[in-house]
Amino acid sequence: MGISINGPSGIDTKFIIDSLVAMEYGKVHSVEKNKQAYQLRIDSYSQLQSHLDSLNSKARELSRITSFDTFTTSSSNEKAVTISGGTGSVDGSYDVRVFQTAENEKMVTAAGRVTSQSTALTDMGIGVGDISIDGVEITIGENDTLQDLRLKINNATDASGNRLNVTASVMKVSDEDFRLVITSRTTGSEGVAYRDVSGSTLQDLGVIVNAEGDKGNVNQQLSSSFDVQAAFDSLGAGQAITFEGTDHNGNAVSNTFIKNSSSTVDDLLNHIQNSYNSMVDASIDEHGSLVLTDKVTGRSQLTMSSIAFGSAGAQALDVDVIGANGAGVLSTGKDAYFSVEGINMTSKTNTASGFIQGASLEFHGVSTERTTVSLNRDHGAIADKFKDVLDTYNGLLRFSRESTKFGDPDDPKSRRGNLAGDMTVNTIVSQVSSVFRQQYDLFVGDIKNFTMAGLKTDAKTGEMSLDETMFKEALETNFDDVVRLFVKTGASSSANVSYGNSSGQTTSGKYEIEEVDGDHFRIRLEGSDEWFMSDARTGSIVTFSEGPARGLSLTAPAGSLGAEQATFTFSQGLTGAMDDLVSNMTHHRDGLISMRQESWRSSMKRADDQIMRLEDRIEKYRLRLVKQFSDMEQAMSSLHAQSAQLFSNLGMQQ
Repeated sequence: MGISINGPSGIDTKFIIDSLVAMEYGKVHSVEKNKQAYQLRIDSYSQLQSHLDSLNSKARELSRITSFDTFTTSSSNEKAVTISGGTGSVDGSYDVRVFQTAENEKMVTAAGRVTSQSTALTDMGIGVGDISIDGVEITIGENDTLQDLRLKINNATDASGNRLNVTASVMKVSDEDFRLVITSRTTGSEGVAYRDVSGSTLQDLGVIVNAEGDKGNVNQQLSSSFDVQAAFDSLGAGQAITFEGTDHNGNAVSNTFIKNSSSTVDDLLNHIQNSYNSMVDASIDEHGSLVLTDKVTGRSQLTMSSIAFGSAGAQALDVDVIGANGAGVLSTGKDAYFSVEGINMTSKTNTASGFIQGASLEFHGVSTERTTVSLNRDHGAIADKFKDVLDTYNGLLRFSRESTKFGDPDDPKSRRGNLAGDMTVNTIVSQVSSVFRQQYDLFVGDIKNFTMAGLKTDAKTGEMSLDETMFKEALETNFDDVVRLFVKTGASSSANVSYGNSSGQTTSGKYEIEEVDGDHFRIRLEGSDEWFMSDARTGSIVTFSEGPARGLSLTAPAGSLGAEQATFTFSQGLTGAMDDLVSNMTHHRDGLISMRQESWRSSMKRADDQIMRLEDRIEKYRLRLVKQFSDMEQAMSSLHAQSAQLFSNLGMQQ
């Protein structure tokens, strides 16, 4: 490259200064490189935390007993009934019959009462005032129209701010006939309570019969014209009573009762009620007559077309009261009637819970034929959840290997990890791995660790996998044991003391507990001499804030132990132990990851300070060089001028 002449010296002083300064900047670049390395480590630890958080999140999906309530279901007639599993469900098949589905109550105003939806109700002879719907009062004003009434019903709320359990709409029958339809949001025979508090709005509209809310519904009633009590008493043991008819909905009913030596007429009445699917009340009146009363309100097809005692001729029951809907009842509210394994039941809704342990039945239509519904725990879905945990752990393990490797100096494609040589990462992974290898043997059971439940570890890579066949077999044969491997579990030897809650600081182990007084318990680890007192009782809850049981809460009413001592066994399970470990590692202030990152951030800050000092020193060095070279050029320029003057004085040319 060419040399730029900056002065009499003929030297490229700028080039020399820039080169010297650049050499000094090498120190800055070295510090910046260190700073970049710190940032890479911080970023890598953020990735490490992400892997740990993901692992903990996956583990939490198996942290509750309900996590294992995953079922496959089937129904031989899905148009009639289906089943779903929930907490406490067990495998099983059930025979279900649906005799009636639950329905909403619908009320409608009478024909011809409202001729215009925009005219005030009072102008059409409708008295106004306060009405009550399910106990919530609504004021109807002098100028309110049918549409205003609709809006007020739909916008009304109870004391808690909840909307009414009804919806109101206006139906146009003709240009001069408008009806208000009020529909209950929920099913069930109770329906909705309507009342005129003041005025006569609902009565004048034909919704209710009187101010107290009578809707005019009638239940059908049958009775015999002969003395059934006497006919029953005259029968001998082994003789039969046969009867047939139809239920409320017209389904055929037919059955036989065989009298034995201990049979009473009440046994016959119960048999009749069950035969009518518990949709009737059967009784004997003061005349000995058999009375059947329909439990379902409104129009009915209830009959007993014949009943025969022994060899006597069959007779029919007469209809004493005809079932009818009230004038303002478009359709009555109905309960669902059904049977499970031949046992008759009823529900206010078409979702019946609690009749089968942990399961819910959903009714879709009537079917008096047997429908078989089945519930089977989905062991495959549970295995998939555990495999997700293991896959996430394996991802953590692979990240650890890649980020901490040194690389092969002889392989140009080999890369050094951002955390090469960082033993903390390996320590973290080792601690996580140990959670899977712990013994969870505090409770009696055949399966005490995950290896016994199918967990496999690759000897070369350390990655984990699941033998699904072995895991599913463990679930089938030792379900409770497998669940305890995962979830926090607490159990007391006293039926009066039960596990409430715990924290990550609650140590797994067997404890001895005693009731000190009405407000306190005390606890100690089995084999230890040190007791720890509970906090003051809150209701039935006893909580410990010190010692190995710190964070443990028990439900134990006052006097539940008295002078007796009980044992309490607590296990964190994998999910509890994992949550405790990961939470401690990733704590935003005291966690190992946060502290490591904060250390590197401090190093980066010191590096920034060092760079500032270096740059300040280098700038001063540059200015010093500029001055020195400038002084040199000025000196040389002065010498050159003096030399020229000397030669001039001597009459010599330079």
